[in-house]
Amino acid sequence: MKKLLIIAAAILISAGTADAKWWIFGKSGGEVGLKYLYVNKVSADETGPKIKVFKETLGADGLIKITGKASVGKSSVGSVRISLDDKGTWTDVKFAENGTFEHAFKPEQGKTYIMLVEVTDTAGKTNKPEETRKELSLSDENIQAKVKETLDIMFTAYSREDLTRFLANVGENFAGDKAILERAVKRDFDALSAINLRYTLNNVAAGAQGRIFVSVTYNRMVLVNKTGTTSTDSGATEFVFDMNEGQLALYSMKQPLMFGLSDPEVGTGVVLGGGEGLVLDDSGDLSTGLVVTKSYTNPDQSFGYNIETETFEDCDATAPNCGGHLLFMPGIPYIAADDVPTSAFIGPIPGKTVSTATQADAQAAAVNQQTTLTAGSTYGLKYGADYYAVEVTSLSGSGGGPYSITIKTKAF
Repeated sequence: MKKLLIIAAAILISAGTADAKWWIFGKSGGEVGLKYLYVNKVSADETGPKIKVFKETLGADGLIKITGKASVGKSSVGSVRISLDDKGTWTDVKFAENGTFEHAFKPEQGKTYIMLVEVTDTAGKTNKPEETRKELSLSDENIQAKVKETLDIMFTAYSREDLTRFLANVGENFAGDKAILERAVKRDFDALSAINLRYTLNNVAAGAQGRIFVSVTYNRMVLVNKTGTTSTDSGATEFVFDMNEGQLALYSMKQPLMFGLSDPEVGTGVVLGGGEGLVLDDSGDLSTGLVVTKSYTNPDQSFGYNIETETFEDCDATAPNCGGHLLFMPGIPYIAADDVPTSAFIGPIPGKTVSTATQADAQAAAVNQQTTLTAGSTYGLKYGADYYAVEVTSLSGSGGGPYSITIKTKAF
């Protein structure tokens, strides 16, 4: 197996700050684990240790479906097993070459299932199944009607640009900050007209603290006031609601955003395969493409950013071995001593933000194997056959740290 390949993209922090560089490198090996895990289209990562599945949301077959994707770094998936009785018995699960898998079972009312997922690579290395442990139970409570009633009110209020009625269904502890959401929705109303939103309820489940997790598919059409043109999109997204005395209040939502399109930070997380979504830029125009904002602070150690999984992780400054395609290295950078560069290229996109940059912009820009990056600038990035826009919104660090960065990215 080839060693990590490090190429392109150095950021030099301006005079007076720490000497630091960004490097693009090939995918690294990682721990055996799961990239994602869903129970009936609800993310298991967010629900807490218990998941209550509502009987009325099951299909005609009455099945609970567990889906996920195994992650084994440089190796290959050797096996995937699921236990529903706290390791008492295990079932081998069929999986695709890319690690995706699905397992379905018919639950019994009043029974609790202790789920664990075990992934083993072809070298015999195994994940920690205890980290996937969830208690699954089936409930005959009627929750779908309450969820639909709340969503109907919010979608209708937003479409009619009724801010007061819309905010009445947003909780005071909204995870994306209620004040920020209010400002973002106001900007939506200034920039858009003839808002037409339609949705289909996919699934509902309950998790920790009684929170209700909701998955929907949607179709949307809006008129952009600035250009007089209409834009449409469709996809899937997720909401989380708090329940208080029988009333639901929005606690969080994911991207693609249904509300607050001008500020991606009101969303907490991204729906896997949810679609590109619509994004309002600073000029009041729409761009198609999901913008992801990520920030990270590290005391003094190098850290990487994986543009595919949208995550940061620490790595060793003298021998980088962290996942990702961009590597932030305080001090003198380490470069792999052998091997040839991968097909990764980068270059500036003048006069554009990540929201307004197009794939054509990224293709035209991504021609260099190394470039100086600065805060407030946008760049086109090519990795393999894929193109991305990367905007560095802030970058700081001096002396021995801490080093901080905020980036916005968009995949084409």
